[in-house]
Amino acid sequence: MTESQVVLDALSTLFSAVVTSIQSEKSQGSDSTDSLSADQKLTIATFMTALIGGLPALGASLKKAGFSQTCKHIIDEEEFLDPDYDYDFTDVKDTQTFYRGGEVYERPCGWKRYALKVLDKYRDGNAWLGERGHCTTTHSEDGEWPVAYHGTSRSGARGIITDQFKPGPGQKYGRGIYCTPYLSEATPYTEPFSSTSKGREYQVVLQIRVNPKYREKHNKGKYWLVPIKEGLTEEEEQEIVDKAVRPYAILMRRL
Repeated sequence: MTESQVVLDALSTLFSAVVTSIQSEKSQGSDSTDSLSADQKLTIATFMTALIGGLPALGASLKKAGFSQTCKHIIDEEEFLDPDYDYDFTDVKDTQTFYRGGEVYERPCGWKRYALKVLDKYRDGNAWLGERGHCTTTHSEDGEWPVAYHGTSRSGARGIITDQFKPGPGQKYGRGIYCTPYLSEATPYTEPFSSTSKGREYQVVLQIRVNPKYREKHNKGKYWLVPIKEGLTEEEEQEIVDKAVRPYAILMRRL
């Protein structure tokens, strides 16, 4: 069993749908990929739309993007994942301070990162990623966005525009995209999933970049919010999302 199968299990958890890959199907001797419709092929664009979900017009958006929780979806690992930028933080313990986008970057020590193929996917270039792949670099790059985390699970798989990160009464900060620069704050919003092939339990967290121009800080910077006010059209909401939040890796930790 390759590590990519665990990633597929994680994607299935994130989407609350069956996600497989062309490579996995072929390794099992299946020719079912030859008869898949275009709507069943999960692209990075569909992935972003589904993960950033929770918009009023989410159903229509995902239908147009070809996503459904009732059918099996397939990815091409070569187009979807970017193993050149994977990094194993499992046994790493930081003794110095790291920065990304001018903010302290709490690296995901104890987790393994599986990179998504997001290079050259946006019209404004790749500056938002900084010097991607150089995980040991402590400094920020010009134009780089800071790093944040979002925990999600099957029960919260409708998307990350939610009212999450509500530690107590009076600490709900409005509708929008919630995340946190602290991995320990994101993990309580996950739930374990069992790998169908390994029979082991894992946690999965999204590693994202946040455009500081659209971000609000709350609770002394513990929670970040990109406000999405009511009454916007689907296109207006999606435009904010595209400019403000970009998932770029899946983090996993074996329990």
